[in-house]
Parts: sequence; structure tokens; C-alpha cells
Amino acid sequence: MKKLLLTLSLFLVLASTVFSGVSEEENCKDIINFRTVDISVDSKANSLAAYQIDIRYDKDNVKVVGLEGGSNGFINPPFYDRAGLEGGRIIIAAFIDDDIHAKNGKTRVARLHLRTKGCSPYELKTKPMAAAKPGGKEISVDVEASFIDGQSENNRQ
Repeated sequence: MKKLLLTLSLFLVLASTVFSGVSEEENCKDIINFRTVDISVDSKANSLAAYQIDIRYDKDNVKVVGLEGGSNGFINPPFYDRAGLEGGRIIIAAFIDDDIHAKNGKTRVARLHLRTKGCSPYELKTKPMAAAKPGGKEISVDVEASFIDGQSENNRQ
């Protein structure tokens, strides 16, 4: 009899969880997490000496809480407007002051630290505004935002 009551109780608990009618989105709407995103620029065959990138995000669910530099000549944090930390849009920019550090190909230029609220995925829209090779001549680049905590969310422009 005790086994039957225990089994029945367990079944009722499981059934109430499954049939509660609460969606996954409802379950995670108030969850706060921290995510890290690498911003990379692919300058292809050109050496990258300077860039400016427009990054847009949902200001209600994403907040930029930190900004680091990248690799190669872009190890210092990029320049940015502090208003962008909470406004849904941040523009980052940097340049290399010694052309010997300008490399071609894909370079991680920045790392964003985000505070996220709610359910993933979180969308970051990246758009190159300007890029130049040593000497200041404008070049065409691709920009990518990659969540490095296992969440797959890439945007290329």
C-alpha cells in the first residue's frame, strides 16, 4: 500500500509539472545570466589597422556590462560611447598605432561581456561602419559576433 501511495504521489508531482501549462519562455523570462561575445573582423588579404563597428541588441534583455580588447594589435579595449552600454546600440572603434601589428585575415578585435535577461537566443546585429589598412586606405571587411559560452549566435555582414 505504501508503495502504491508513493508511486501515485510521484506520478501526480510529475504530471502537474508536465501539464502545468507554463511555457519554457515563461519559465526563463526573469532569469539573469552573463554571456561573453567575441567580436571578430575578417580583413581577408588586407592588413587591418583601424575599424569602427555598429553593434545593436535588444536593450530590454541585453546590457553591455564590460568591454575588453582583442588580439594582435587590438589588445586594448576599443573606444566606445558609454551611452551604448544600456541603449541597445554601441559603436566600438580602434586603431593600431604601429603598422607592424596590423595583420590580415580574421582578428578578434573586442570581447563584450553581457548581462542577459530571459530566454536565449540573444541577437546581436553587427555592421562594419569603417575599416582601413595601414596608411588609411579604406578596405572592405566582414564582422562576426560569436557567443563563447556555447550559445550559437553568429551574425555576419
